[in-house]
Amino acid sequence: LVCVVGYPEHEAVAEALARSGNASAVIAMPENVSRVAQAVPGREPRPAILHLLGEAERLPGATESEPVRLLSGPEELRLLPPGLRAELRADLERALRRGAATVAAFVGDVPVSFCYVASETEGLWDVSIDTLEEHRRQGHAAQCAASLIRHMRNAAGKEPVWGAVESNAASMDLAAKLGFVPVDRIF
Repeated sequence: LVCVVGYPEHEAVAEALARSGNASAVIAMPENVSRVAQAVPGREPRPAILHLLGEAERLPGATESEPVRLLSGPEELRLLPPGLRAELRADLERALRRGAATVAAFVGDVPVSFCYVASETEGLWDVSIDTLEEHRRQGHAAQCAASLIRHMRNAAGKEPVWGAVESNAASMDLAAKLGFVPVDRIF
């Protein structure tokens, strides 16, 4: 992840990208998005909305029919289904290896939805969530997010930030369903 603040020279942005291993995401602010786009050829700026949790009472409670649990560390990687998308597998492996709080919703013994702390500051953490294709729209993601939000509040005293590209209607809808409200826009 590379975040561009202000108006650095194109060479500085290119150097930051090179040092990051050509980051999968470059974040720009509305005031510098056109300048950053020029410095990062081949990447189309996409608007994203940042949300904060406005109504915590809208979070679903835990249910016995949808078990969700905190994954304890890298040893849990053995639980990941073999057909897991490579990008999601890599993200989960990184999160678990660095000790990021991660929860999974299970159907039987198989984890089908995952929510983890993608990054964090002193008081906030970035929600990252994904559900296996065949298990989407069944409430698993909402259960995972609610579980991790409660865990992070209790264990770390941190509040969630939900970022979603505007074109990701499913993520935007889930954020709203959980009580998140839009607070800012980035690219």
